[in-house]
Amino acid sequence: YSQGHERPEGDFCPLCLLAIPFPQHDHALLRPCCSKLVCKGCCLMTRKNQVMDNACPFCRTPEAKNVDVEALGRLQKRVAARDPEAICYLGDLYCDGECGLEK
Repeated sequence: YSQGHERPEGDFCPLCLLAIPFPQHDHALLRPCCSKLVCKGCCLMTRKNQVMDNACPFCRTPEAKNVDVEALGRLQKRVAARDPEAICYLGDLYCDGECGLEK
């Protein structure tokens, strides 16, 4: 930072506005409902303070009961809206063969 380097906007938590440390997949969760990368600290605090019962800390969408099916449906809805983060995440799911998708 002090040497003129700046991180992209997506590298910051949208709630606490702190930079998410690398590797990001260890320190943050991508929420399929809104395609936001939220740091695990903010996810923990919302659960600990019981601000929202099992809801996304960013958009407050209730957590999916059938995680794979409902989360995939929400993600595909974001892909249909041409959200680049959702498109990338869906591509990763296909690549890894997760959520019942063909590899």
